Amino acid sequence: HEASGEDDLRMHPTNVSIREATAHKEAGSKLFSEAQYDQAVVEFLQGAEAAAKVEGNWRSQVARDLRTACLNNSALARIKQGRYEDAVSLCDQALAVDAKCVKALYRRASAHLAAKAFAAARSDLQKATELQPNNKEVKDKLVEAERAEMASHKASKGANDYSRFDSISVSDEEDTEAAAETPKPPTSPEAPRPAPPKAKHSPAPKAGPAPADKDGGDDGEVKPGKGYRYWSKDKCAPRVIPQKIDPSTVQQPAPEPTSGSVWNAAGTYEERDQTAWAREHLAGLLGAVRAEVPGGGSVTCGSPKDWEGDAGIHLVRGRKRYLWDLKLSLPFEADLPAADTVFKGELCVADFSSDDVADWEASVKWSERPRVGSDHDASLAAALGRSFQSAPDGTLFHGVRLALTTFIETFRAR
Repeated sequence: HEASGEDDLRMHPTNVSIREATAHKEAGSKLFSEAQYDQAVVEFLQGAEAAAKVEGNWRSQVARDLRTACLNNSALARIKQGRYEDAVSLCDQALAVDAKCVKALYRRASAHLAAKAFAAARSDLQKATELQPNNKEVKDKLVEAERAEMASHKASKGANDYSRFDSISVSDEEDTEAAAETPKPPTSPEAPRPAPPKAKHSPAPKAGPAPADKDGGDDGEVKPGKGYRYWSKDKCAPRVIPQKIDPSTVQQPAPEPTSGSVWNAAGTYEERDQTAWAREHLAGLLGAVRAEVPGGGSVTCGSPKDWEGDAGIHLVRGRKRYLWDLKLSLPFEADLPAADTVFKGELCVADFSSDDVADWEASVKWSERPRVGSDHDASLAAALGRSFQSAPDGTLFHGVRLALTTFIETFRAR
């Protein structure tokens, strides 16, 4: 009777749907790691559909988590393909299931940012920050969105936007025309001119030096013809008219040495390039990775090569942000006692960035591989693993993942 009860529980529709959704999710993750994004989305959506069948029972929360995970993974696949509108739509579906899903807000913000919808990206990241104030990835992405928006605005408007001066006339004939338009009172030749008033007699002043102003000269009042006046020593002083500045003609001051730092004009932002340090530190960590082959033998790694990307520490109003986006190839050799040759290949890390570990991508590229389907091939497949997300302990993928995690901890301690 106990065995029969366990079978009934196992075949309960809820548990069947959960197992079906989990199987589709795992199949989609495998296809995603192989960059087969369309097929991965099909599996993820089937998993989300299977999880949606579970409602209002003791496993409804598990089903909701599975459903949002499948939808978020589908959105990430669409982002990788550059289909940002589809990614936003999938995130909307995930948020309809769980309005407080930070992962969905982060994915949707990433899609908005890639599509240059900066306001929407900032809105999603601010909501995610409110839900998880200590999430560094969300904070870093918010800084990235703000920087991208400022760079886009500067590129579209120009470094010096003086369009407000376009309506100002620079003609020197303005005063002459204004004076010509000012009507003079009519004079009649027949009307006699009035006699000048008689001067009142006053004592002659005592002899002495002529009065002078503080600067030792006489001031003259200059009255242009358009309702304003100013004082000048020289009655022929030229008019002062705003002029646009050509940035190419301005002599820039020599930058002060700041250890690779780049400051904005207000001094509130600093970017420190850490690419050289990151490559050197990663080379030491990854070169020490080693994996044992079942049945005997080992896999050892060499020095990383084919570097791309950069790393940096960004200080925004006194707070540090650690950002990196790197690609590399890690050569490895597999020495098997029963084999006549040393097998060689590369672990190509296509996406190691400051996003979470679910976004890291890597694949194996062989230069000398054992025959497919042979015992050596099966042993090496077990020693290497499949992906960062599902690598068992002791595999090459697991060792590389630990090395990358150690790099992150060291980097954030700088």
